Amino acid sequence: MREFLRELAAVAAAALVYYLVRGAVSDRAEEAFQRARDILELEQRFWLDWELVIHEAILGSNALIDLANGTYFWGHMPLLIVLAVWLWRSHRTIWRTFRNALLISAAVGMVCYFLFPTAPPRLMPELGYIDTLALRAAPAYQAQEVGLFVNPYAALPSLHVGWALLAGLAVWQTSSHPLMRAFAVSIPLSQSWAVVATANHWTLDAFAGIGVCAIAWGIVVLSHRLSFRMPVQFDRG
Repeated sequence: MREFLRELAAVAAAALVYYLVRGAVSDRAEEAFQRARDILELEQRFWLDWELVIHEAILGSNALIDLANGTYFWGHMPLLIVLAVWLWRSHRTIWRTFRNALLISAAVGMVCYFLFPTAPPRLMPELGYIDTLALRAAPAYQAQEVGLFVNPYAALPSLHVGWALLAGLAVWQTSSHPLMRAFAVSIPLSQSWAVVATANHWTLDAFAGIGVCAIAWGIVVLSHRLSFRMPVQFDRG
């Protein structure tokens, strides 16, 4: 239990630094909105501008809005916390891979948010977007919108999607049962839909989040394999 509390404290400290840095660069609005327009233009060139179609598909149904909002909110930090505790208790090796990939991707995310502030679609109502969380999930939304930790221009990459991918990979590794594997696949897929449907991210933000976290997971796995292959050096003195 004591070891778990130390692990939890280390991750919590890293998360605090992440959110403090993330929220400290929220005053570059002009740059952020220009980058959002550039991303949209790039998506249009490659027929990846799916945001408005997906977003508008939920606007006529409160049930779909609530589903998207719930997936976006509960499928992020609450799910990650529950998953972390479960992995720690039952799958310690997978927990370490998940934890390290999470920390690496968070570090990359902090750098990206500082270098590339990007406005999300929800801040551009002139394009037809509505902030569905503010509309239908105000209490939960306000709970996560603590000024010190908030950067409204931290859209690129989407770590909502990236960390959902890490969660899916971790769950996939725990079992070969079809239901567990289906759940593992559903985590990143549902979050990818939710971040776009709620107008919190551009399509390319989601792809970027997947790329960052997939590479982070690969780095951790590769480092583990290399560490096991390194020969043990014995002192002959």
